[in-house]
Amino acid sequence: MDQGRVCMSYARALLEWASESGIADEVYAQSACLVRLIDENPSFTHLLHTPMLSINKKTNSTAKILADCAPHLITLVTLSIKNRREKYLKHILNCYQKLHRKKLGIVRTQVEIARELSNETLLSIKHFIANSLKKEIELDVMVDPSLIGGFKLTIDDRLMDKSIRGELELLRKQFN
Repeated sequence: MDQGRVCMSYARALLEWASESGIADEVYAQSACLVRLIDENPSFTHLLHTPMLSINKKTNSTAKILADCAPHLITLVTLSIKNRREKYLKHILNCYQKLHRKKLGIVRTQVEIARELSNETLLSIKHFIANSLKKEIELDVMVDPSLIGGFKLTIDDRLMDKSIRGELELLRKQFN
């Protein structure tokens, strides 16, 4: 079975189970935290991926680390370790998030800007995008000073680059 099918299978099962239990939103929020933990904590990632530790040590250690998480997430992590699928955990969680957003009709958007904006401005950007799409959106904001000015907007997998850096790149390509 390929990685995508494995991950989607686990993600669908988790979504169904969490929805039946009425905690799909809680699992969604905590799954984002768990993805950040995997991304930002090399010790946790090492714990998951080291072949030197027994399955029992891995499951016990991760259960202690994730003690405050929803039991559904702890079960997912434990099951992925027992089935030797821990290397897919981050992808499983990302698939879960995508399925959850799709089920609720939420569109994930990301805006990259050159400098910090006020909360008022960010809220008006969020409302503008939501009204344009006629859907609820989840807005992630990233500051990247190398953009110089303007913005880059990603909606699902589509990118609109209206940054000064992007425009300068286009000009450079046209002259070469």
